[in-house]
Amino acid sequence: MARLMYGTVNSDGLRIQYYRTGEEKPVLIFLHGAMDNGLCWNNLPLFLEPEYDVVLVDARGHGISAAPESGYSSEEQAKDIAVLIQELKLYQPVLIGHSMGADTAAAVAAKFPGLVKGLVLEDPPWPYEVFGKTAEERANRAAEMLVQIATYKAMSFDELLAYGKEKHPKWDDSEFFQWAKARQLVNPKMVSNITEPRGEWRQIVSQIKCPGLLVTGDPDLGAIITSEIADEVSGLWKRVEIVNIPGAGHSIRREKYHEFRDVVKKYLRKVKRG
Repeated sequence: MARLMYGTVNSDGLRIQYYRTGEEKPVLIFLHGAMDNGLCWNNLPLFLEPEYDVVLVDARGHGISAAPESGYSSEEQAKDIAVLIQELKLYQPVLIGHSMGADTAAAVAAKFPGLVKGLVLEDPPWPYEVFGKTAEERANRAAEMLVQIATYKAMSFDELLAYGKEKHPKWDDSEFFQWAKARQLVNPKMVSNITEPRGEWRQIVSQIKCPGLLVTGDPDLGAIITSEIADEVSGLWKRVEIVNIPGAGHSIRREKYHEFRDVVKKYLRKVKRG
């Protein structure tokens, strides 16, 4: 990447951090998953930057964005992205999101029709029952994540790197520096993303009018979207293309980078052609 500018926008009193390459090109906004941050996309923005103005965002509670006491549902985070698009005067960007970020991207398209040109969703957390079917189960899952965050923060940076490499042996070594930094910076308040009320995911998907790409992995390896859920998405969202990448878990782009990169590149070219 030739250069990476940075700045903030004010979303209802909250500082939202972004990083941007700029220039007069079609815009891509990258929305990361839980406990990552905007700089965790590694090689994909580098690959796409020659043709696109790349914008990387730290979600609230992540990176160096503000961490409010509440407001971590996909609908609330969608407002931050809408403000970013409007304040930076980004004309119909494509949103690329992973997990929590994919959920946010879908909410932006559903709640702010016409604001985005397309979506790339990497294994969003649908159905939301993956967090637990009852309030008690969701609270327990949030408590587990708090323990996980505390464990990360108790480690030195070198210990985090070693832990990440042991836990994710399929990932390229270049992934772990920002992965570890993100876990040092994440705010524990973000676990309320699991417990806060949110809309029904099917309703959100059915409201999306722009074209999209849903990339799925293998549930046996940790991916969330099953073939049954993918079929439901296809029935609710008429303009979606669904691509399964075998051999990948939840972090599809990290485990099968070249396959994910090529699928995304092909889709973006279609969006460019309209």
